[in-house]
Amino acid sequence: MKKYDVVVVGAGVSGLLSALALSKEGKKVLLLEKGDKLGGNIKSYKVNGYLVDTGPHTITMLSNGPFTFLMKKYSNLIPNFRKYGYYYIRQNKKLMKLPWTLQDWARFRALPKKDRLILAQAITRSSITSAFARKPLNKSVYEFLSKYPLSEKTWRFVDAFSYFLTGKSMKETPAWRMLTGGGYMEDSQEDIKNYFYKFMKFAKHDGGAEHGYPLGGMQTLVNSITGSFNGVEIMTNQEITNLIVNDNKIKGVSTKEDNYYADTVVYSGFMKDLTGLTDAFSEQYTAMLNRLQQSKTLTVWLGLKRKIKALDYLGSEIYFGEGLPYWGVPVSNFDGALAPKDKQLIGFGSPLKSNSQNSGKKKLLENVYGAIPDIEKNVELVHTQVTVPEKAAIVVDTELPKPKSPVSGLYLVGTDTDYRSMGVTRAAYSVIEALKYMKQDKVI
Repeated sequence: MKKYDVVVVGAGVSGLLSALALSKEGKKVLLLEKGDKLGGNIKSYKVNGYLVDTGPHTITMLSNGPFTFLMKKYSNLIPNFRKYGYYYIRQNKKLMKLPWTLQDWARFRALPKKDRLILAQAITRSSITSAFARKPLNKSVYEFLSKYPLSEKTWRFVDAFSYFLTGKSMKETPAWRMLTGGGYMEDSQEDIKNYFYKFMKFAKHDGGAEHGYPLGGMQTLVNSITGSFNGVEIMTNQEITNLIVNDNKIKGVSTKEDNYYADTVVYSGFMKDLTGLTDAFSEQYTAMLNRLQQSKTLTVWLGLKRKIKALDYLGSEIYFGEGLPYWGVPVSNFDGALAPKDKQLIGFGSPLKSNSQNSGKKKLLENVYGAIPDIEKNVELVHTQVTVPEKAAIVVDTELPKPKSPVSGLYLVGTDTDYRSMGVTRAAYSVIEALKYMKQDKVI
């Protein structure tokens, strides 16, 4: 009988962080991963001499955020980060900084002057309204802005940012998500002082100052976490087929090969998949899980045979012109070792709106080649990926499951159990919340 203190299901960032924390808390941990490699969306791999990540990334809230908190508390190996730089808008083959402050909006020539003033006014009003109402603006970005006479170009700008914040269009993305993603409103809404702090940042906002990119690529995060494990047993190519539940208490998990027993299970897979692993949940809880929505991102990595002037910057760029919008991150500018000597690597992410990867890739490359001078003639590598960037897209009226499930001993982590921030940071928040419940339940 294979008995453990904890079984962690899934080895993405939330599963890895959970295994790290629990092993350092003295628990005998088994980590099960259905794939053949650890890391999920934070792994990296070599393609023709270039080290590509699984999708383009930024790590937010590095100075005092949840990922940093967990690593400082539990890890022996802390990744090194390069300060992110700036978010840019690519227009007419030139870059301009993304507006954050009132002054920035006034100078942001990518949009008509009238529209800039409308957007600045809308941000101001909604920030103040949220501060006093102490509740999110739970209507779509489109519905919230539909009363304003905005140009088609500005609607494309708003729609592009909705996709990059949630994976969904402006007609599905909540207005509060746009405000929190832009840093104008607190995610937690616990302290009204925080609202005024964020509102004041509208006058003086430092954009991506608290963000960074890990030297060595995203794989560095995997290596730093697993290198600090305290005796975690790892098994890959192990997809669970069933949660073992008795009298509404978790007893372990089953795979095609074996059963693994534990009184505590941390599940970090897709929450929608839970409904096929047990019939212990109520109809209401099952319906809530089934309502969770997902989105897909198309990523195209371009390896350039030489560094080009148009990509000589630290940060990332967004294009919202005609056709498919993109978010581009020239990762080799942060760490030259990600590309062969004197060459350059940049990843472009775009919403995959249909099931046709080939047509999406063609449209994305058309926009990239048309927007960035000298890039097409220098391309020597084109590598394509399709990912689910976050497990649950935050849409209007989203309800996410809490880290403590209705089944005793079953805890849930991942980007479909926490609303705050994005990506790695969102996943780290979920682990911290799950650990709080485990402490209350005297698991740790």
